[in-house]
Amino acid sequence: MRNNSRSYRIYLLGLIFCLLFAAGGCAVQEERPVESTVSEYSENSSPKEKIPPREKLQESDYLKVKNGKLIDKEEKEVVLRGVNLGGWLLQESWMCPVSGEDRKWANHDTLDALEARFSSEEVQELSDTYQDNWITEWDIKNIAEKGMNVVRVPFWYRNFMLDAEGTWLTEDMDKNPGFKRLDWVIETAGSYGMYVILDMHGCPGGQSMDHCCGTLGKNELYTNETYQETMEILWKAIADRYKDNPIVAAYDIMNEPQNNGGYEGENSYDPWQEDTWQMSNAIYDRMIKAIREVDGEHVITVEGIWRVSNLPDPREMGWTNVMYQTHLYDDDTGFKQWVQAMADTRENYGVAGYIGEFQNLNGLAMCNAKNISWTTWSYKGTSDVGTFFWYTNVLEDADPKTDSFEEIKEKWGSRLQTENFNEKKNVTDTIIKYADGYFEEDTIETKE
Repeated sequence: MRNNSRSYRIYLLGLIFCLLFAAGGCAVQEERPVESTVSEYSENSSPKEKIPPREKLQESDYLKVKNGKLIDKEEKEVVLRGVNLGGWLLQESWMCPVSGEDRKWANHDTLDALEARFSSEEVQELSDTYQDNWITEWDIKNIAEKGMNVVRVPFWYRNFMLDAEGTWLTEDMDKNPGFKRLDWVIETAGSYGMYVILDMHGCPGGQSMDHCCGTLGKNELYTNETYQETMEILWKAIADRYKDNPIVAAYDIMNEPQNNGGYEGENSYDPWQEDTWQMSNAIYDRMIKAIREVDGEHVITVEGIWRVSNLPDPREMGWTNVMYQTHLYDDDTGFKQWVQAMADTRENYGVAGYIGEFQNLNGLAMCNAKNISWTTWSYKGTSDVGTFFWYTNVLEDADPKTDSFEEIKEKWGSRLQTENFNEKKNVTDTIIKYADGYFEEDTIETKE
């Protein structure tokens, strides 16, 4: 079975690279992908160190989809270009300072280990310490100064709830840790002229077998009514809270559903089979209907994993104001093919188009040539893996099973702030180059 999980691709690419260069002595680490090739700068497009931030977003910036385009209230087209804040509200061990073998440890395992050793107040204090330092206002300002107009914010249900049965951490939503984080990032991003895409990266029960959803080897959402009810309650609460907020560009209902490649066992449905797509589409349909009960205005984005063709004709589903999305961890040939597929889908269905995750920097120009919105994966990480991250720093991991409370708090303290990381200039210079929609004329065959 072809595997499309991000970490597994990293592993395969690393092996291939080593085999190719073994004769010359391979020093590539096991999970390092081949570096993305980027074009030379033209004389009139050399990147600037900083770009003046946009003005604070206003009511007139509220987005909707019209004829396959995102437009604001003044009928001006908006193409979203930005980055994911991965690893902030949901840790992934391959890119975050937490011990646990990749694809064998998930954020839920970290919480289980901490909750077995510390009080609920102490566990929350550790989570707060980590989140206070992983992303700060410095980061939001920095992203805006690099020309971005959006951040995608991956979160999961455990930011808000104690369990998958829907027990709120606190029913006072103004004090709920999850809403406090979303309130802060929305307000801060908006003050720097950037939109926010709210991405439910981890759903109750898990929406795939992969660790990136916070659980590992579960994928129980599709067959468990309680988990679906919990997800519905959470999305309605989010939509009700932000329904009038123009800074929220879209609700991203469910990250990478059925990302099951490389996993075996119960619920490891084949992501390439239509029956599997239909399970995902049924969840989308239920959540869209729930959101529309409280918010009829915001854009909703749904992901076709791994192809946009997995998604239905929205007119047949009764879906309106939607943006279709894919994640492309592909080489240049594949990226160009699937960007064109997204452009064709936009034309045929009248949906907006969006590439929500990718690391191939050549894809920036391909998206720009078609006016497809994009967010790269990801802003920062504690491993130096190809062109995945803007900033990297290899740090000592916190071990939730053995480290003391004080040790974990220190490891998740100020050392996590991005000012202490190394900027990958080959990545950020390229991001800046394409931030305004620039593309080379021969990038991709364009339509009149």
